[in-house]
Formats: sequence, structure tokens, C-alpha cells
Amino acid sequence: MCGIVGFNGKNSKKLEAMINSIRHRGPDDSGTFESQNFSLGHVRLSILDLSSHGHQPMNYKNLSMVYNGEIYNFKEIRDELKTYGYRFNSYSDSEVVLKAYHKWGVDAINRFIGMFAIAIYDNISSELTLIRDRVGVKPLYYYFDGSNFIFASELKAIMEFFRNSKKLKISKDALFEYFKFGYISSNLSIFENCYKVPAGNYLIFDIQKSKIEIKEYWSILPFFELPKFKKSEEELIDELESILIKAFRYRMVSDVPIGIFLSGGVDSSIVASILQKHYGNIHTFTIGFKEDKYNEARYAKEVAEYIGTTHTERYLDASGAKDILDRFVEIYDEPFGDSSGIPTTLVSQIARDADVKVVLSADGGDEIFCGYSRYWTINSIGEKIFKIPYPIRSGIGSIMDLIGDNNISKIITNSNIEFKYKLIHKILKNSNSWKDIYLALTSYDIDELLDFTKKIDEVSFKVGEKIAPMQGMMLWDYHRYMVDDILTKVDRATMSLSIEGREPLLDHTIAEFMAQVPFEMKYKNGDSKYLLKKVLERYIPKEMIYRKKMGFGIPIFEWFSSDLKKLFEIYFQKSKLDRHNLLNKKYIYKEYKKLSKKNVVLLWNILIFQMWYEKYIK
Repeated sequence: MCGIVGFNGKNSKKLEAMINSIRHRGPDDSGTFESQNFSLGHVRLSILDLSSHGHQPMNYKNLSMVYNGEIYNFKEIRDELKTYGYRFNSYSDSEVVLKAYHKWGVDAINRFIGMFAIAIYDNISSELTLIRDRVGVKPLYYYFDGSNFIFASELKAIMEFFRNSKKLKISKDALFEYFKFGYISSNLSIFENCYKVPAGNYLIFDIQKSKIEIKEYWSILPFFELPKFKKSEEELIDELESILIKAFRYRMVSDVPIGIFLSGGVDSSIVASILQKHYGNIHTFTIGFKEDKYNEARYAKEVAEYIGTTHTERYLDASGAKDILDRFVEIYDEPFGDSSGIPTTLVSQIARDADVKVVLSADGGDEIFCGYSRYWTINSIGEKIFKIPYPIRSGIGSIMDLIGDNNISKIITNSNIEFKYKLIHKILKNSNSWKDIYLALTSYDIDELLDFTKKIDEVSFKVGEKIAPMQGMMLWDYHRYMVDDILTKVDRATMSLSIEGREPLLDHTIAEFMAQVPFEMKYKNGDSKYLLKKVLERYIPKEMIYRKKMGFGIPIFEWFSSDLKKLFEIYFQKSKLDRHNLLNKKYIYKEYKKLSKKNVVLLWNILIFQMWYEKYIK
């Protein structure tokens, strides 16, 4: 795992400054390539071939490359390349990536199994090619204003390029996404002219013409258009187990120790169970909380003891959270609202303390196998709503519009009834489609916070909805929430501590297989992750599987209504809000006065934006 940067032109000081800003991603080695046309920089975290032979930038004939990630099947590709006469000086996957590109061009990526952000400069054609892995595990930002082209693994390196200039302007589209969802998606970044290379895409920058072209090379959507499997339940379970074992084993390719984040839930339990049985000597890590309703540590310990892993757990309190929160906006260098980034950072720290350099995180299971409770909850709500003829529900919504949510607070004094009233109003206002209802119930009301808006669209919902409304929800999350929240969280948390995070459930072969599995094998008779649980039954007792999902959250209200409340008072000062004047101050103060479990996450999102602005923009 590494960090990569680059830009058109030559400026050694800027290149070095960019490298230094992301050195946490690769403390073991660094290198640069400079020409009049283009400059590349690299910091290395040594995972495969720990020798100097893995040094980057790596050059071969007319090509120069910097690369971040892992190609797990690099040995097979190397053997194939040898049949074409290629020779290798290292045992690293980096050399395989470069020579595979030399042999097959950009089509080489169709052979890769792994996670990657690749930059290859061709000094003959004067073109730079940026490639991001199929799912978007590895981050890859780029900035282009028509003349300047800059790319980096993290946004802070691009900010470093523009240090002491006023080039970077906050994108209102991105700001809307952040406050609406708690993360920035749609391949935007917090700055104008700055974007993420979309997952499953590659970008070609023609240096001479100063033009970019982006092309898709992989998408999960076509696999949903294929006929569904006509196999027995047992056949599907057998085939899924076989695919999981192969995908998980690939993620064990390493020359350094490997561990697993274990929550005790279905996803992390199946990763740990399969690898402990088929590989052995697994080290698992978990985080616990003193607040019992958030604490999954006991379940993780039960699973670890049953399957026989070496297990480490640590408990997180408000004081420990404050220590991480002080570094939060440094770790997540654009506004990022997922508070579970705090325990994810701590569990990464305990893995690092145990001298583990690679960790497996079982993300993606909910989006692929149907695991979030909101899917069937919203499905149940939608089924009831759509039984009411549209003219009637539209009419009720219009009456509620006339009353106004602000006025209802004067009429209804009970906060729970008021909350339910506003929720019904929100649903009725957004009942044109399943997507509208899903967004209404999974996003924040920010009409009073911002004086601008943005249209949100996502074609994947329509593809999934043809199969089932819940499949539409799953695909929405697969392309947005999973990539720009969950994967961003794990990448930044692990890399801030110089360890590599891998995602075994996000092997594309698993997603392709599950796309052709009938939906009733994902959610059957009210049982979520049906097929995955059936595989897990072969490894651990049923009572460890069939329990209520808790998630990897934190007691945010309990902490911010007591120990951490002071942070709101500091960052919500009028003088600090006036510095950007992007948010409605009256609304913020109104919400702060009625701090509760219902609005604490919105206030947290405002706090994080304020902390980010103070650090990076002020």
C-alpha cells in the first residue's frame, strides 16, 4: 500500500511537499520522477518484496509508473508475461502491473484481481493514464482547470500543491452532498475543479492537448441484466462458499503479518472463520464500549474463542474519542461525517501496536447480500404508502406544507409526536418513487441549513428496482455510501497509521455471482443475508449468527451531551461561522438548543465541517 501524486510540468519543491503531506501512507520509502512534461511522486508501505526492487516510480522502456494497492493474482499474470519473454527483477506486484500495461495496454486491468490506483506516464505519446479499481477501494483524486492537472491519493496533497494560493474554492455541490448524506459522493470533492476518478474507470490526460477522457471498464450493473441462476439452494450455498474461500485466500498474499477487524457480525465472522479454517493463525481485533447497547465486543470475543483466533480487544470512552477527534479532520482531509471513523481509527491503532501491517475489513456485505435493516423497514413503509392513491397522499402533503414544520412545533409539544409528524410529512413530500422515499429516509433535512440545493441522480437504483425495491436500495448504497463513506473511512483510518486495509468481500467475482442470485436468496422470509448466513452456519453455531445487528457506531449523543459538548460551543461561535458564511447560523443555534438523539448527527456534521474549515481553509 502506498501513496501517489503527480502533476503536469516540473516543480521539485511542490513535488516534495506533496509527497511529505501523504508520507503516512508509505513511511518505508519514497521516490520521484521528473520531466518537463510530467512529474510523479510515490511513498511506499512495503507489503510485497520488502527489498529495494519494489521502489517506485518504476520505469520500463517508455513508461513510468506510480501505483497504490495490491494485485493479488500477480503471480499468475507474471507467469503469463514470462511466456511472452518478459523478465522480472523483483517479486513485487508493481513490476507485474507495469509490464502487463506494456504488453496489453489499459486492457491489462481486466486481468487484475485486487484494489488499485495506478498512474502511468507514457513519454512517447505524452499521455498520463489513471486507473481506479472496479469497486473504488483505493482513492484517486484529480484536479483539472483546463491547464493545471494534478492527481493524488489524498486531497491534502492537492491542497499542498496550491498552498499560499487562492485557487481552491469550496464546491457548493459537494457541500450539499456532505450535509445531505454525511459524505461527499457523485465523484465530487469539497473543491471546485477537483474530482475522484470513478470506480471501475480510467482517465487519460493528453498533456499536449490538455484534454481528459474518462472511460468505464467495469460495472456491476450489466450482471443484473443477466438471467438469474436456476440452481437449488444447496448448490448456491456450495458455489458461494467456494468463491468466498478463493477470494479470501487471495487477500492473504503478503510478506508481512495480517490481521482481521472482527465485530462479531455476520460479515467479519465469515471472513475470520473461513480464513482461520483454511489458512490458520489469524489475529483478530475489536473495539468495545462501556455503553452496553453499542457494545459488540462480547460477540466478537465469542466468535474468536470458538474459531480459535488470537484476539485483542480495547474499549473506547469519551476521552479516547476526544484524542482521535483532535486528529479527525487531519485523517479525513475533506468534510467526513461518519463518526464510526473514530473506533475504526482506534482498532487500526491496536492492530498497529500488535505489529500487524495488513488488516482485513469485512465491508460490502450489507450492500451485496442485503444486510441493512433500513432496506426492509423502508420497503415496508413504501408498500403501505403506495397503496394510497397519489392524489390523496399528494393532497395530504400539500396541507402539511401549508401548516409548515416550523409552526407544528408550536402546536405539538411532545417531541416524539412532533418527530413522527415531520417524518410522515417528509415521506409524503417524497413519494413519487421508491428512490425518492429511500433518499428521504436516509438523508438529512438541510433546507434551513443551506440556501442552495443540488439534484441527486443515480441510474443504478433503476436497474435494481426492476428486480425488487430493496435491490435498488442496495445498488444505490453500493455505488455511493459504500464507496464514499465506508471505503473512505477504512482507507484513511488504516493509512493514517501506516497499515494496509483490504476488503475480501469486495472481490468483484463475489459481486458478479450475487448479481445473478435470485433476490429471494438474499432476503428470504424476513431473514436478511440469507445465503451468506447459510454458508456461515458451516463454521460457527447458529446462535452466534442470528442476533440483532448493531453496527460499528459510537455513543455519539451520550458523549456530545456531556464530555464533548464543549466542542459545539467552541466551533459554533458566530465569529467562526462568519468566516465562510455558508451556513444558516440561526438554524444551527436553534438545533443546538434542543440537542437530542434526533439531531445530534446533524450537529456533528456541522462540527466536523467547522473543524475542517478552521484547519485547512482559515
